[in-house]
Amino acid sequence: MPPGGPGPAWHQGVGPAQPQGWPQPPGNGWPQGWQGHPGWQGPPGAVPPAGPVRAEAGSRYDQQGRNGQGGRFGWLGELSLVVLLLFVGIVVVTGFAAVLAAVLDAGPDSPDSEVFFEDPVADMAFQLVGIAIGIPVVLWGARYLGRRPAGTVSSVLGRLRWKWLGLCAAVAVPMIIVQFGIMIAWTWGEESAEPAGDGFPGWTAFLVSLAVLGALVPFQAAAEEYVFRGWLVQVIGRAVRSPWPAVVIASLLFALAHGFGELSGFILLFYSALWWGWLVIRTGGLEAVITMHAANNLLAFGLAAGFGELASTETAADAPWQAMAVEFVFAPLYCLVMARIADRRGVARVSPGEEPRTGAGAEFAAGAGAGPAAAVGPGLAASYPSTPGPVPGPVAAPAAAPAYGPEPVPGPEPAPESRPTSGPVSAPESGPERAPGPGSGPAPESGPEPAPGSRVEP
Repeated sequence: MPPGGPGPAWHQGVGPAQPQGWPQPPGNGWPQGWQGHPGWQGPPGAVPPAGPVRAEAGSRYDQQGRNGQGGRFGWLGELSLVVLLLFVGIVVVTGFAAVLAAVLDAGPDSPDSEVFFEDPVADMAFQLVGIAIGIPVVLWGARYLGRRPAGTVSSVLGRLRWKWLGLCAAVAVPMIIVQFGIMIAWTWGEESAEPAGDGFPGWTAFLVSLAVLGALVPFQAAAEEYVFRGWLVQVIGRAVRSPWPAVVIASLLFALAHGFGELSGFILLFYSALWWGWLVIRTGGLEAVITMHAANNLLAFGLAAGFGELASTETAADAPWQAMAVEFVFAPLYCLVMARIADRRGVARVSPGEEPRTGAGAEFAAGAGAGPAAAVGPGLAASYPSTPGPVPGPVAAPAAAPAYGPEPVPGPEPAPESRPTSGPVSAPESGPERAPGPGSGPAPESGPEPAPGSRVEP
């Protein structure tokens, strides 16, 4: 460090280059996006700070994985490893349920049964937990494989927007009740719509069932959204420009994940998933689809618990054609309503820019001298809030201090320097001629003779 002050050479502005200082490149600072870091402006050869890196400001929800990490085909590694972890997680939960049922002797009497517990509530609870583990798995994959903040899977703001989620729930719950009411009224009296369970299980069992379902179903529904409408769309979005390939592929996989049942059920799931995928891109987050999915599943499981049908193996893939027809109306209705509300309330659809910073390294973080197009994205502020750096652009040397005495105080401009009166003073070569005055300018012709030794210009 130079004597007299701390800091590397680029903080001093003058003096010889120090070994720890970074030479300033010509132009407007370090190139943006160096080594895949949109916010990193370090010099060649330096290692960027470790930590999550966000996509650049103005990125859509499906573009949140485009933070320059992992190389061109890095998304394939993230996709493969997260899918493997999801499979392993389901196997672990299933194996634990089987062992626990055997230890407690709580399994079904029939060896060919597809359930682990005789009690349908306990069996349903383990099924819901096996799906809910998808949330921590995909958040871990985004953070440590995608090397971006895990909250970007929730929304473009990097977090779950709770107020917006509550507003979505206020719209989704009454709408799903109306949808179920229309479907039940339409199919009333048909043999396929008659309850096939054991009937009402009693108030104690029913309330216990509602408590377990109320605690686990929201996580199960949210996990499906985090996996299919969230993380998977962002991983595919790293390789394609348009959001629609990711939305279509994720919607198809979402429908297939519910099993093979009726064609009407498959179409219902695929159609709904397409609309919900559009809504996620439109509103910049998962809140609106999480609330609708959770409201749908809570009402469906609640009705199943009331009619004693929790042990049923039917899924949405077995839905009749009436349910598909009703969904054709309510899926776009909900999505368009929520998109309109989001516009009125100013819900963020793209990732915001970086907030202004002050203090050491403010110019470095803000990309001073590089213009608006080269401004640093939000990832730098989120990841390296206190990292100082070189000021982009040439560093100006401080003004030299006066040789003697204190620094002059600014004041009125001094009068022109007086010239000797021993001879005429010729006018400047350029500019208008100045009028003669006392003590300045050439002497009049009729005046006294000039002093000896002086020359008079002809």
